[in-house]
Amino acid sequence: MSEALRADLTSLLDERALVAAMLRQEAALAQAQAELGHLPKGDAQSIVNTCKVDLFDVPHIMRESLSASSRAEPAVIKHLRESVRLFNPAAAAAVYPLNHPADLLCNALALVTHDVLTLMAADIQALRSVPAAAEVCLAWERLQPVAERALRLRLLPASAPTSSPVRDVQPLAARALGLPPALSEGTEDWMSLGCELGVFTLCVQRVAGQAQAMRAPLWVAQWLTELSVHTIRPSDSGDFWRAQWPLWSTLTLAAARSLHELPCALKT
Repeated sequence: MSEALRADLTSLLDERALVAAMLRQEAALAQAQAELGHLPKGDAQSIVNTCKVDLFDVPHIMRESLSASSRAEPAVIKHLRESVRLFNPAAAAAVYPLNHPADLLCNALALVTHDVLTLMAADIQALRSVPAAAEVCLAWERLQPVAERALRLRLLPASAPTSSPVRDVQPLAARALGLPPALSEGTEDWMSLGCELGVFTLCVQRVAGQAQAMRAPLWVAQWLTELSVHTIRPSDSGDFWRAQWPLWSTLTLAAARSLHELPCALKT
């Protein structure tokens, strides 16, 4: 991870990063379908080549996402299909055939969170030889298995027939994205991860003597309340954009930023 990116942690959890994560999973799905013979390789390559966030107007996609009805096709998918159609009309029909709007959002959330935790793991490694950070490293070890259970690729309900093509596509796409396939549809693992991130943030900020430490429990409480009402697979994507995404990005960014600033705090 570049030092420039470390200095701009917000870019890992902004709207552009989330849209890029949606495009990453669509590219992985196209590649997996081609590998299994469900999609011509040329069509898959057209989709993959178009799944680049620089080709899209992210603010416009966000505005459409906030105003779209719960049954509308996700704005990013609509724009992806239109872009693919410009170069390969036949491939346009293959965009987004297996996914579900809620899974698109949840998987994007898992991908950006995985990216942030990967960056945090490097910061933790640098702290392991620092005695004053021992408690922080222990909190990180508690967080890891919870993250592994929560950050998984979800593509279909557990009740889907075993003959569904998604059953074959999911493990290949999951491997390409660096996320294991989901084992269930429950929200409990995400709730647990939110709690552990809150505890971890509290630990880091307390060790660092940071005054804002008391905010973490409030963010966790808001996140748990949102999940209890709408679940991690929201029926209305507007709930995700208006509440779940802002809450989760705030909580995760607080954890990453506090950890990154810890070495400087320990020196003072």
